[in-house]
Order: sequence, then structure tokens, then C-alpha cells
Amino acid sequence: MFQNPEQKIELYDCHIHPDYSLDATGSIEEYCQKALEIGLKGICFTSHYDIDPQRKDIDAFMRIKGRVIRLSAETVKIYLEDIEKAKLKYETLGLKVKAGLEVDYAPHIEEQLRENLANFKLDYVLGAVHCLEHIAITSSEEAYLYFERREARRLCEDYYSTLLSGVKSGLFHSLAHLDGFKKYALDYYGEKLLEAEREWIDPLLQEIKNKKIGIELNTAWFKKGKKSFFPDEDILKLATDLGIKIVALGSDAHRVEELGLGLPEAAFYIEENKLRFEPFLT
Repeated sequence: MFQNPEQKIELYDCHIHPDYSLDATGSIEEYCQKALEIGLKGICFTSHYDIDPQRKDIDAFMRIKGRVIRLSAETVKIYLEDIEKAKLKYETLGLKVKAGLEVDYAPHIEEQLRENLANFKLDYVLGAVHCLEHIAITSSEEAYLYFERREARRLCEDYYSTLLSGVKSGLFHSLAHLDGFKKYALDYYGEKLLEAEREWIDPLLQEIKNKKIGIELNTAWFKKGKKSFFPDEDILKLATDLGIKIVALGSDAHRVEELGLGLPEAAFYIEENKLRFEPFLT
């Protein structure tokens, strides 16, 4: 149970992948039950939404009632209907339930994303960059195909310029795991990556401030046994100095047992370091 009488931040997990995402397990119902068991105040489901036409035979699917089906407006509608049913059931039990998508952004699909997302009734749109040059740099199976072709500086330029375009698009309420490309890149490039990153992080943070959107404090590292966050402490300090707000905590759970992992530590970190926290879900 998440119980800390001195902690002021109520815990909501706002980055959850139920089994609608191909890389995830656990139904919406199972996540809601688990959230009640561990004492969360609310949850937001954020299934993957990937529409890059050059990866359509890899990513552009949803799992509906155990069947893998090509991603479409209809599959998203079914997903949202299931969340709405859970919302009606579990909010009477004291758990807030929200509907979102984690949208994989790239400039060449921006207008298609804008058109598609306008048709969905979403509480939360979480923007992310998972792919560069149509290669999934956050996948253990694909990341090194990109790393072997590009130096650290080029990776940072490609990643942060793409993320910057995503911020400028105005499509998102928040950015997911802002420096999530480090998941595998940090081991591959080492300190060169952190040195190269500084050139690109400042313009991105300034645009986040200008657009008045937020970032999430993502605890996905905790699944790997690492007590650290996305973004890392250096970026969090830069963001805080600019007045950028954290709008959500997210475990990035892909299995029910990962729900809420690292959230108490994230809340403690926010309070101890006096970060600006304005949760979208209250």
C-alpha cells in the first residue's frame, strides 16, 4: 500500500499500457483492481498509438479481446468504450479512471495525427518519440541498428529536434519520458551522449515553456532496478529553473505488477526538491 502520512502528493499513475498495446499484458479491469489494492487515487490508460506508414506492419496494431487487429478509428473507439465502462464502475469505488493515448510523433505524420486525434474523446494525449529514421530506438531489438550508424551528437540532434517539432505541433498535453532515448543509448555511447545532449536540451525546454505544456516524471527505470527517472535530475533542474511544470507521474506499466512502481519515490523527489507539480488528474 502507498501510505505516507507526511506525503502531500496524492498518487495517480498516468502512464499505463493495458493489453490493447501489443507489448503489454493485463486488462483494463485488472489494472483498475490493482490500483484499488495498492491505494492509488486514479489512473490514466495510455495505449500506444503508432501510425508511421513505413512501420505499419510492425506497430500499427491494437489487441482487441485477445486478437491482434490493425489500428484504426474503430479499434480506438472500442478501447475508449472499455475505459468508459471502467470509469463508471470504479469511480463509485473511489478510483478515478481516465482515457489517454501515448502518441508516437514524427514530423512526416503530424497532419495525419492532427486529423485522427481530433476524432477521439481523450482526457490526456501523451507525446513521445520512439523512432528515428523509422527505427525504434527505445526497443532492445532495434535500437542498435540506429546507434551503429550514428554518432552521439547526431542521435541527440535527431531526437531532440523531432521532439521539438512535436512540442511546436500543439498536439500534446504532456511529453512522455522526455529523455527516454537514453534507455539503451546511455550504455552504448556513455558520457559522450550526455555531453552531446546539452546543445539540444535548452531549446526544447524553452519551447515547452512557451507552449505552456507539461512533462511527466516517468519511473520506468524502476522496472530495471534503477532508482532514477526520465527525465534525469539535470534536466529536471533545468526545467524547474525555467518554471516548467510536471503534470503527471507515470510508471509506464506494461504489466499489472508494474503499476505504481516508483511513484512514491517520484512524489518524494518532487517535494524534497520543490519542483513545480500541477497534476492534470486530481
